[in-house]
Amino acid sequence: TSLPDLQELRTEVNSWFTEAALEASLGLVQSETETIARRWLAKSGKRWRPFLTAGLWRTLQKNKKGPLPDTLRRLTMAVECFHKASLIHDDIEDHDEQRYGEKTLHKRYGMPIALNVGDFLLGEGYRLIGALDMAAERKEKILQVAAEGHRNLCLGQGAELWWLSHQQLLSVKEVLEIFRQKTAPAFEVALRFGAIYAGAAPETEEILRQYSEALGIAYQIRDDLDDAETEPQNAGAWLCRKQPSILTAVAYERARGDDKTILKAFWQRGQCSDMIATRLDDLWKCLNVEAVTRDLLESYKNRALCVLSGLNNTDLKSMLRRVISKIFYDVEVMSCCNDYQAGNAPSGPTGPKSAQ
Repeated sequence: TSLPDLQELRTEVNSWFTEAALEASLGLVQSETETIARRWLAKSGKRWRPFLTAGLWRTLQKNKKGPLPDTLRRLTMAVECFHKASLIHDDIEDHDEQRYGEKTLHKRYGMPIALNVGDFLLGEGYRLIGALDMAAERKEKILQVAAEGHRNLCLGQGAELWWLSHQQLLSVKEVLEIFRQKTAPAFEVALRFGAIYAGAAPETEEILRQYSEALGIAYQIRDDLDDAETEPQNAGAWLCRKQPSILTAVAYERARGDDKTILKAFWQRGQCSDMIATRLDDLWKCLNVEAVTRDLLESYKNRALCVLSGLNNTDLKSMLRRVISKIFYDVEVMSCCNDYQAGNAPSGPTGPKSAQ
């Protein structure tokens, strides 16, 4: 056996999301809502989720070459519908004004239209699944996975919104739990869709669930680190934006005495003067926030790799290791296992705490 050409596969998956390709698969649009949704679906993006669905299915096939079935194409479109809907709603809830270098949907069309387009895409995803040409029991299982993922994502987003509205500083463990609910489900849904369609065993699905949890948490930690780099010369200025973040949680958990009091007071009611920004910047450096957070990122990347030891299918194991390498731009996949700081995981083994 051999692995499929993942780069070739990713190129093909990307080609499914041009406006022309979407029209060929989904038909002509009949309304303004469909027009906006279809254009949003075609907007540039990394397409990780549909790629994971297609890659998982392809890897589990004996024949790893040849044309991909239309059912797989429609399944990946459902995955992307769910993802693009979540971005619309997330942009609204986070008050973001830009995505893909353009105005976010709610800034361009207004809140009511954007909300409705997001809801439409959710419905479109479920419609696509319902119409799939596959065995009824597999289709039912895919619908269950989609609904569970949708529910968990909303719980994670709800916890983050509650955090923001109550101006509370959370622990590292609490933030990681939000990541587990908010980000990991998208990876789990994408991978399990491909596994179910391929007829994978329940044991494989469970490993994919654990892998997705670690991968999703690592992905969100990396995303927070990337956000912080928008203020590379002044971390204090970034902290002044009062964004919910794993870095903020690490800073608060590592702080002691007056430093902890200052962080808490600022987060709850403070205005950010230049003097406060300078003090926050000094705290950031003194507490070694970025380095500690990067260690936490590495621990979750390693955890995702360690989970794969339970797989008997060597092709699948290799494919999922390569996914980690591609997503995180590693030169080579790291060796397993390094559980440093994994004790902060919502459901992980005990280990040294990252914020100490």
